[in-house]
Amino acid sequence: MHITKLRCRVLAAMLTVLVSLGAISPAHAYSVYRRVTADAMTGTVVWTAANFGVSGDPPTLSFFYYQDDDAARAAMPAAQCFVKVDLGDLVDPQPGAQAAVGNANIPVNANPADQPRPFPWMIGFDNNPPGHWSIARPEITNAVTNNPASRVAAAGFLSLATTVNSGVTVINGILPNCRAQ
Repeated sequence: MHITKLRCRVLAAMLTVLVSLGAISPAHAYSVYRRVTADAMTGTVVWTAANFGVSGDPPTLSFFYYQDDDAARAAMPAAQCFVKVDLGDLVDPQPGAQAAVGNANIPVNANPADQPRPFPWMIGFDNNPPGHWSIARPEITNAVTNNPASRVAAAGFLSLATTVNSGVTVINGILPNCRAQ
């Protein structure tokens, strides 16, 4: 019994030293953020195409990696609120890395006329500009223009943000009461 307790203490001390030296890092979520506007009185995110604009060449919906919520707020100090997407326990992803957003059991809840694609949507890391991740328009919709893709993205992220354990949450920016609904 005494030897078992001693072994446990030695192992605990070794693990503590390894974590403090960075040889082993504790698991933490790798999250990306998108700044969004919200109703200033209620803090409810405005779930419209304007907040989820798909654009660029090729057209994508952009997010940025930050180490934590405070780093996102510091990088975008005028953001009213953020949509935060947990991409799991990624460690030092390289350009070309991908992760799933959502899952097939969560409905997108977009207008069928906008030709929504089901979850999961793949998000890719290109690091251009630094920290940049994006979801390509063909992941979001079968439509060939950006307006329907932006509407589908807004509806999809509302669905994710209001589904428990989806990996998508709404966090405060400069507004102290940000929420999905």
